[in-house]
Amino acid sequence: MALYERLGAEPPEFNVARNDVAYGAEGAHTIDRHGPEIPLRRDPAMKTVEGRIYGDVGWARPENWSLRWTDHTTMNREINNYVRENWEEIRTNLAVEGVHNGAFNAGHRVGEGFYNSGMYGVGPRESQYTAASVVRVSIDIVPGSDPPQPFIVTAFPAGIVPFGLL
Repeated sequence: MALYERLGAEPPEFNVARNDVAYGAEGAHTIDRHGPEIPLRRDPAMKTVEGRIYGDVGWARPENWSLRWTDHTTMNREINNYVRENWEEIRTNLAVEGVHNGAFNAGHRVGEGFYNSGMYGVGPRESQYTAASVVRVSIDIVPGSDPPQPFIVTAFPAGIVPFGLL
């Protein structure tokens, strides 16, 4: 209960770009992997959203999903709305479990990117464009911070495979 109380009744407000700079050593990576400035279409000479499907330049490995935020304003607004509206649950999760993982539907487009239509062995790796209104969020506490300081580990648009493709 002490950690819960020390987190406070008022939810924090985040600027995700500043959050990532301040807490990158703790694993914060929203802008690096999902920032709106990452080019969308595949270009073998640079890191792109589509290139992540294939593990191109700038990515450690191929992924089945790769989406970016539409813009910084949308990203910050939607994340902060979610935190405000769910602070009691987030606060409880941080106090009891040490982390909060959640998802929400913003009700409008917040990002775009690609999914691998060949995932789960249904075919060769192939990128398919998608837009997203669903967001996944992970929040943690800065180790050793006193008072406890929540930070966004990652928050990103999450796609849903169109019906019938899998």
